Amino acid sequence: MTAPAWLRDHAGRLVLAGGGTALLALWGLAAPDVALAGWLTAFAFWLGLALGAYALLAVHALTGGRWLSPLFPVLAPAVASLPVFALLALPLLLGAAFVWPWAADPAAVTATGVAQWYLNLPAFALRGAALLAGWSVFGLLLVGSGARRPAVAAPAMVFHGVAVPVFGLDWLLSLDPDFRSSSFGMALGVTQVLAALAWAALLEPEPAGFRGKAGDLARLMIAAALGAIYLGFAEYLVAWYGNLPHKAAWYLRREALPWILLEAGAVALTAILPVVALLPAAMRRSPRVLAWIGAWVLAGVWLYVVWLIGPQFGPWTIGSAALGTLGMGGIWLGLAGGPFAARLTREVPHGA
Repeated sequence: MTAPAWLRDHAGRLVLAGGGTALLALWGLAAPDVALAGWLTAFAFWLGLALGAYALLAVHALTGGRWLSPLFPVLAPAVASLPVFALLALPLLLGAAFVWPWAADPAAVTATGVAQWYLNLPAFALRGAALLAGWSVFGLLLVGSGARRPAVAAPAMVFHGVAVPVFGLDWLLSLDPDFRSSSFGMALGVTQVLAALAWAALLEPEPAGFRGKAGDLARLMIAAALGAIYLGFAEYLVAWYGNLPHKAAWYLRREALPWILLEAGAVALTAILPVVALLPAAMRRSPRVLAWIGAWVLAGVWLYVVWLIGPQFGPWTIGSAALGTLGMGGIWLGLAGGPFAARLTREVPHGA
């Protein structure tokens, strides 16, 4: 039995497993900020995976090619699940004052104009709704009749190119409202693509009838890994050597224990492992090896997301993030692997 088939057969149980979020809710009674930080980590991780799949479908609709054929049955359900994230975001909006400093106290932002016109809860909620609505509409078009239509893919990619940096600024970087980065959105988008490729490698590295296509997926993973590490290092280099004290302080906070261990793990699993392990041709062509690497890359992406969010809330965030990721993952996997996958069993024709 293939992994997607197993997910379809166990979709109901996976949704019930998402009931573990009740444990996180109980945690929230004692420490709502830490519990919501864990939920934000889960939200950013699973949404990022779906958005990476969205980007891949849009690119294929623009360029064509055979590389998407074996991946479509895995990526399409992930994209079709995007409307679900509007519901999953509600706890964060309701508890925004526990998560984002500017939501609790507008004076937390030194640039008062920004706090007044941009970082305020009504504008934040409106932007978030617009982002999720746009991704959902374009995503459903990409998995439907627009799967091979550049007229759909072109505006979908333009919207995505604007939406990812806005999401990164609003939901992640504004945890420290005075920290800004012009390259963060691009780095986040490439990391999301890497997560989607790793997910495809884990679930469907080489289905029957597509012998040899695992090598295409491996090359895409190498390219995404190199892009993510390059953009991440460039951002660090500019902040550290550009005499930018506040940006340097953001990194210094993340170089203390235990965060530096998470950073080292993220770099090793998302950059070093896929590049080094997939250089030999025999490794690139092995679906089993690719599946294992995909699993470790996903773990590395999760460590990266925790590294981004956790230092604002303390070490206990690692535990709440793990609990939130498992709980939300059960809900998401049950839906994406069950009813959505059942409706999207077709594949893009080989060579489309």
